[in-house]
Amino acid sequence: MNEAESQEKSSKFSDIGEILGILRKRRGIIIWTTIICAVLTFFTSVFLISPKYSSNTDILVNRKVNNQENAQAQIQADVQMINTYKDIITSPTILNTVSEKLENQGYKINANEIKDCITINNQQNSQVFTVTVKTKDPNLSAAEANTIADTFKEKVKKIMSVNNVSILSRAAPNPNPVSPKILLNCIAGMFFGIILGLTIAFISNGLDRTVNNEEFITKTLKLNDLGIINEIPTNKVKKMLMTSHSTSKGSRRKRRV
Repeated sequence: MNEAESQEKSSKFSDIGEILGILRKRRGIIIWTTIICAVLTFFTSVFLISPKYSSNTDILVNRKVNNQENAQAQIQADVQMINTYKDIITSPTILNTVSEKLENQGYKINANEIKDCITINNQQNSQVFTVTVKTKDPNLSAAEANTIADTFKEKVKKIMSVNNVSILSRAAPNPNPVSPKILLNCIAGMFFGIILGLTIAFISNGLDRTVNNEEFITKTLKLNDLGIINEIPTNKVKKMLMTSHSTSKGSRRKRRV
Protein backbone atom coordinates (compact mmCIF):
# COMPACT_ATOMS: atom_id res chain seq x y z
CA MET A 1 0.00 0.00 0.00
CA ASN A 2 1.54 3.31 -1.09
CA GLU A 3 1.39 6.57 0.79
CA ALA A 4 -1.52 8.00 -1.29
CA GLU A 5 -3.73 4.97 -0.61
CA SER A 6 -2.83 5.11 3.07
CA GLN A 7 -3.80 8.78 3.29
CA GLU A 8 -7.07 8.11 1.43
CA LYS A 9 -7.95 5.26 3.80
CA SER A 10 -7.07 7.40 6.79
CA SER A 11 -9.28 10.19 5.41
CA LYS A 12 -12.22 7.80 5.05
CA PHE A 13 -11.87 6.58 8.64
CA SER A 14 -11.58 10.19 9.75
CA ASP A 15 -14.81 11.10 7.95
CA ILE A 16 -16.64 8.13 9.49
CA GLY A 17 -15.30 9.03 12.91
CA GLU A 18 -16.45 12.63 12.44
CA ILE A 19 -19.94 11.49 11.47
CA LEU A 20 -20.16 9.17 14.47
CA GLY A 21 -18.93 12.01 16.66
CA ILE A 22 -21.71 14.27 15.39
CA LEU A 23 -24.30 11.54 16.04
CA ARG A 24 -23.03 11.05 19.59
CA LYS A 25 -22.98 14.77 20.26
CA ARG A 26 -26.45 15.40 18.84
CA ARG A 27 -28.07 12.12 19.89
CA GLY A 28 -30.48 13.98 22.17
CA ILE A 29 -31.96 15.82 19.18
CA ILE A 30 -32.38 12.58 17.22
CA ILE A 31 -34.01 10.76 20.15
CA TRP A 32 -36.43 13.56 20.95
CA THR A 33 -37.51 14.17 17.33
CA THR A 34 -38.15 10.43 16.95
CA ILE A 35 -40.26 10.31 20.12
CA ILE A 36 -42.19 13.49 19.30
CA CYS A 37 -42.99 12.39 15.73
CA ALA A 38 -44.10 8.94 16.93
CA VAL A 39 -46.36 10.44 19.62
CA LEU A 40 -47.85 12.98 17.20
CA THR A 41 -48.51 10.24 14.64
CA PHE A 42 -50.18 8.06 17.28
CA PHE A 43 -52.31 10.99 18.54
CA THR A 44 -53.33 11.90 14.97
CA SER A 45 -54.19 8.31 14.06
CA VAL A 46 -56.26 7.69 17.20
CA PHE A 47 -58.00 11.02 17.79
CA LEU A 48 -57.97 13.04 14.55
CA ILE A 49 -58.38 10.53 11.71
CA SER A 50 -61.86 9.03 11.45
CA PRO A 51 -61.82 5.22 11.17
CA LYS A 52 -63.10 3.68 7.93
CA TYR A 53 -64.90 0.38 7.48
CA SER A 54 -64.81 -1.83 4.41
CA SER A 55 -67.32 -4.24 2.92
CA ASN A 56 -67.18 -6.10 -0.38
CA THR A 57 -69.32 -8.16 -2.67
CA ASP A 58 -68.19 -10.63 -5.36
CA ILE A 59 -69.77 -10.62 -8.81
CA LEU A 60 -69.45 -13.47 -11.32
CA VAL A 61 -69.48 -12.88 -15.06
CA ASN A 62 -70.50 -16.17 -16.71
CA ARG A 63 -72.80 -16.72 -19.66
CA LYS A 64 -74.35 -20.17 -20.11
CA VAL A 65 -73.16 -21.84 -23.30
CA ASN A 66 -74.68 -25.02 -24.69
CA ASN A 67 -71.89 -25.72 -27.17
CA GLN A 68 -68.80 -27.01 -25.30
CA GLU A 69 -66.52 -26.07 -28.20
CA ASN A 70 -67.34 -22.40 -27.73
CA ALA A 71 -67.21 -22.52 -23.92
CA GLN A 72 -63.53 -21.53 -23.62
CA ALA A 73 -63.93 -18.70 -26.10
CA GLN A 74 -66.98 -17.46 -24.22
CA ILE A 75 -65.07 -17.52 -20.91
CA GLN A 76 -62.32 -15.36 -22.40
CA ALA A 77 -64.95 -12.99 -23.75
CA ASP A 78 -66.54 -12.70 -20.31
CA VAL A 79 -63.14 -12.01 -18.71
CA GLN A 80 -62.48 -9.22 -21.20
CA MET A 81 -65.92 -7.78 -20.53
CA ILE A 82 -65.02 -7.19 -16.87
CA ASN A 83 -63.05 -4.04 -17.78
CA THR A 84 -66.16 -2.70 -19.48
CA TYR A 85 -68.29 -3.66 -16.50
CA LYS A 86 -65.95 -1.72 -14.18
CA ASP A 87 -66.63 1.43 -16.18
CA ILE A 88 -70.37 0.76 -16.20
CA ILE A 89 -70.48 0.34 -12.40
CA THR A 90 -68.83 3.74 -11.83
CA SER A 91 -70.98 5.48 -14.45
CA PRO A 92 -73.71 7.99 -13.45
CA THR A 93 -76.33 5.60 -14.88
CA ILE A 94 -75.63 3.13 -12.10
CA LEU A 95 -74.52 5.44 -9.29
CA ASN A 96 -77.45 7.86 -9.55
CA THR A 97 -79.84 4.93 -9.12
CA VAL A 98 -77.74 3.61 -6.23
CA SER A 99 -77.93 7.04 -4.58
CA GLU A 100 -81.74 7.05 -4.84
CA LYS A 101 -82.02 3.52 -3.42
CA LEU A 102 -79.70 4.36 -0.52
CA GLU A 103 -81.76 7.45 0.27
CA ASN A 104 -84.79 5.19 0.62
CA GLN A 105 -82.76 3.14 3.11
CA GLY A 106 -81.98 6.26 5.16
CA TYR A 107 -78.52 7.08 3.76
CA LYS A 108 -78.08 10.42 2.04
CA ILE A 109 -75.08 10.20 -0.30
CA ASN A 110 -74.69 11.47 -3.88
CA ALA A 111 -73.22 9.70 -6.89
CA ASN A 112 -69.81 11.42 -6.71
CA GLU A 113 -69.38 10.49 -3.06
CA ILE A 114 -70.29 6.88 -3.86
CA LYS A 115 -67.76 6.79 -6.68
CA ASP A 116 -65.00 7.96 -4.33
CA CYS A 117 -65.80 5.08 -1.96
CA ILE A 118 -65.64 2.31 -4.57
CA THR A 119 -62.68 0.09 -5.46
CA ILE A 120 -63.05 -2.67 -8.06
CA ASN A 121 -60.52 -5.50 -8.33
CA ASN A 122 -60.22 -8.82 -10.09
CA GLN A 123 -57.60 -11.51 -10.47
CA GLN A 124 -55.99 -12.11 -13.83
CA ASN A 125 -58.08 -14.41 -16.09
CA SER A 126 -60.76 -14.63 -13.41
CA GLN A 127 -64.45 -14.27 -14.15
CA VAL A 128 -65.05 -12.89 -10.66
CA PHE A 129 -64.51 -9.26 -9.70
CA THR A 130 -64.89 -7.70 -6.28
CA VAL A 131 -66.59 -4.40 -5.48
CA THR A 132 -65.17 -2.96 -2.27
CA VAL A 133 -66.74 0.01 -0.52
CA LYS A 134 -64.99 1.95 2.23
CA THR A 135 -66.87 4.51 4.36
CA LYS A 136 -66.96 5.82 7.93
CA ASP A 137 -70.02 3.66 8.74
CA PRO A 138 -69.83 -0.18 8.54
CA ASN A 139 -73.56 -0.46 7.85
CA LEU A 140 -73.36 2.11 5.06
CA SER A 141 -70.42 0.25 3.48
CA ALA A 142 -72.38 -3.00 3.36
CA ALA A 143 -75.58 -1.34 2.15
CA GLU A 144 -73.74 0.57 -0.54
CA ALA A 145 -71.87 -2.50 -1.83
CA ASN A 146 -75.04 -4.62 -2.00
CA THR A 147 -77.04 -1.84 -3.66
CA ILE A 148 -74.33 -1.35 -6.28
CA ALA A 149 -74.28 -5.09 -7.05
CA ASP A 150 -78.08 -5.32 -7.30
CA THR A 151 -78.38 -2.19 -9.45
CA PHE A 152 -75.58 -3.28 -11.76
CA LYS A 153 -77.06 -6.76 -12.25
CA GLU A 154 -80.44 -5.21 -13.00
CA LYS A 155 -79.28 -2.55 -15.47
CA VAL A 156 -76.52 -4.41 -17.30
CA LYS A 157 -79.14 -6.60 -18.97
CA LYS A 158 -80.58 -3.55 -20.72
CA ILE A 159 -77.27 -1.78 -21.31
CA MET A 160 -75.33 -4.73 -22.77
CA SER A 161 -78.26 -6.97 -23.82
CA VAL A 162 -76.69 -9.87 -21.92
CA ASN A 163 -77.60 -11.95 -18.92
CA ASN A 164 -74.24 -13.15 -17.63
CA VAL A 165 -73.95 -11.46 -14.22
CA SER A 166 -74.49 -13.23 -10.90
CA ILE A 167 -73.84 -12.12 -7.33
CA LEU A 168 -71.58 -14.69 -5.68
CA SER A 169 -71.44 -13.19 -2.18
CA ARG A 170 -73.20 -10.27 -0.55
CA ALA A 171 -71.54 -7.69 1.65
CA ALA A 172 -71.91 -7.79 5.43
CA PRO A 173 -71.08 -5.01 7.95
CA ASN A 174 -67.54 -5.33 9.27
CA PRO A 175 -67.14 -3.76 12.75
CA ASN A 176 -63.33 -3.75 12.50
CA PRO A 177 -61.92 -0.59 10.89
CA VAL A 178 -59.47 -1.04 8.02
CA SER A 179 -57.89 2.38 8.50
CA PRO A 180 -56.05 4.13 9.94
CA LYS A 181 -53.34 1.51 10.57
CA ILE A 182 -52.03 2.85 13.88
CA LEU A 183 -48.95 0.62 14.19
CA LEU A 184 -47.86 1.23 10.60
CA ASN A 185 -48.41 4.96 10.98
CA CYS A 186 -46.35 5.05 14.19
CA ILE A 187 -43.48 3.20 12.50
CA ALA A 188 -43.62 5.69 9.63
CA GLY A 189 -43.67 8.54 12.16
CA MET A 190 -40.60 7.15 13.93
CA PHE A 191 -38.76 6.78 10.62
CA PHE A 192 -39.64 10.37 9.71
CA GLY A 193 -38.50 11.50 13.17
CA ILE A 194 -35.11 9.80 12.73
CA ILE A 195 -34.60 11.45 9.33
CA LEU A 196 -35.69 14.82 10.74
CA GLY A 197 -33.40 14.39 13.76
CA LEU A 198 -30.41 13.52 11.58
CA THR A 199 -31.08 16.53 9.38
CA ILE A 200 -31.33 18.89 12.34
CA ALA A 201 -28.22 17.32 13.92
CA PHE A 202 -26.03 17.87 10.87
CA ILE A 203 -27.42 21.37 10.26
CA SER A 204 -26.81 22.30 13.90
CA ASN A 205 -23.30 20.94 13.69
CA GLY A 206 -22.65 22.92 10.51
CA LEU A 207 -23.85 26.15 12.16
CA ASP A 208 -21.84 25.47 15.33
CA ARG A 209 -18.68 27.64 15.24
CA THR A 210 -17.30 26.36 18.53
CA VAL A 211 -13.62 25.32 18.36
CA ASN A 212 -13.52 21.63 19.19
CA ASN A 213 -9.92 20.70 18.37
CA GLU A 214 -6.54 22.20 17.61
CA GLU A 215 -6.68 21.22 13.94
CA PHE A 216 -9.22 23.99 13.33
CA ILE A 217 -6.74 26.54 14.68
CA THR A 218 -3.65 25.23 12.91
CA LYS A 219 -5.11 24.12 9.55
CA THR A 220 -8.17 26.29 9.02
CA LEU A 221 -7.14 29.53 10.74
CA LYS A 222 -3.37 29.01 10.11
CA LEU A 223 -2.48 30.05 13.67
CA ASN A 224 0.09 28.67 16.07
CA ASP A 225 -1.02 26.26 18.75
CA LEU A 226 0.15 27.72 22.08
CA GLY A 227 -1.32 24.97 24.22
CA ILE A 228 -4.52 23.48 25.59
CA ILE A 229 -6.35 24.58 28.72
CA ASN A 230 -8.39 21.71 30.07
CA GLU A 231 -11.78 22.42 31.59
CA ILE A 232 -12.04 21.34 35.22
CA PRO A 233 -15.50 20.17 36.34
CA THR A 234 -17.20 22.30 39.00
CA ASN A 235 -17.48 19.47 41.51
CA LYS A 236 -13.76 18.78 41.19
CA VAL A 237 -12.95 22.48 41.77
CA LYS A 238 -15.13 22.48 44.90
CA LYS A 239 -13.42 19.35 46.15
CA MET A 240 -9.99 20.88 45.60
CA LEU A 241 -11.02 24.06 47.42
CA MET A 242 -12.40 22.07 50.35
CA THR A 243 -9.22 20.02 50.55
CA SER A 244 -7.09 23.16 50.41
CA HIS A 245 -9.24 24.85 53.03
CA SER A 246 -9.04 21.91 55.45
CA THR A 247 -5.26 21.69 54.96
CA SER A 248 -4.81 25.36 55.75
CA LYS A 249 -6.90 24.97 58.90
CA GLY A 250 -4.75 22.06 60.03
CA SER A 251 -1.54 24.02 59.54
CA ARG A 252 -2.92 26.93 61.58
CA ARG A 253 -3.77 24.65 64.49
CA LYS A 254 -0.28 23.25 64.50
CA ARG A 255 1.19 26.72 64.66
CA ARG A 256 -1.02 27.64 67.62
CA VAL A 257 0.10 24.58 69.44
